[in-house]
Amino acid sequence: MQKQIIKKYYKFFRVKPKTRLDNYLRETLPIMYTRSIIQKIIRLGNVYINKNQMINKNYKLNKKDIIEIYNLYIKTPKFFLTSDNLKLNIIYEDEYLLIINKPFNSVVHPGTSNPKGTILNGLKFYFETLEKNKLKKPYLGNRIDKETSGLIIVVTDEKILKNISKQFTLNLIKKKYIALVNGKIEKKNITIYSNILRNRKTKYNMDISKLRGKVCISSFKVIEILKYITVLKCRLYTGRTHQIRVHLKKIGNPIFNDKKYGGDKILCDNIPLCKNKIINHIIKNSNFIALHANSLELIHPIFRKNIKYNSIIPYQIYLLIKIMSTL
Repeated sequence: MQKQIIKKYYKFFRVKPKTRLDNYLRETLPIMYTRSIIQKIIRLGNVYINKNQMINKNYKLNKKDIIEIYNLYIKTPKFFLTSDNLKLNIIYEDEYLLIINKPFNSVVHPGTSNPKGTILNGLKFYFETLEKNKLKKPYLGNRIDKETSGLIIVVTDEKILKNISKQFTLNLIKKKYIALVNGKIEKKNITIYSNILRNRKTKYNMDISKLRGKVCISSFKVIEILKYITVLKCRLYTGRTHQIRVHLKKIGNPIFNDKKYGGDKILCDNIPLCKNKIINHIIKNSNFIALHANSLELIHPIFRKNIKYNSIIPYQIYLLIKIMSTL
């Protein structure tokens, strides 16, 4: 990895009180500044609070604190973002903002193991074909897991990205999902408040006590109850990685085929052998989890108007519902 100093200056007023310094910067700075990069920025002494150098990442912010950041340090990978001619399902587009419907098993952001063939690689190629965005770089406003499908926000400028990040922080962006979960959920509406923490050993997220982790809120509404699965509408009020998957595991109804969180096991008893074989065959041969981000509502960062877009559920989920309804 090559090292690079990016000489940029940021200043933040009216910060969120009682928030840890590194967490606040992770929420506020552009998406390219990961948690580890931000913690290194702090250790290098590039962060000042009320004109005093702050090297403690655990510092709890006060409402009147003023944060200043100088000479942001980041690591740049050996590879650069390459262009790939990929088919993109663009739901909405203008010169500032795009909304894309991501298919199952497509990676959003390039990494060491997959430097090509991601959504960002395809966007770079697409931008190069457009006169209005030819010199612009795509930035991701949000991400969804590789195995899931649905709507993601792409912007063309760091200032716009900062606006989108702020909207997520203030819960102004409404994200809704459709999920198929194992078992029957009799209660029509469920809201879950819990703390979620990353398990570094397993690399899975887990629900934990209130003493650690980040508070997360999700709500679920039952759309349809089939014999062995339930169709849910999900709403996120916070944006923790794997949040829906962790919360549905918490209530004992993991997402169908979500092998990381127990969704590959049938919860119903006394299933006839022939039907059990069919369900296990579906799970064994499916390379997606039954979760789709179908609705996205936000305030356009330039035009200042509310925009809302929906996408139909993928054919794989539609077919799964049809099969499960006939068993």
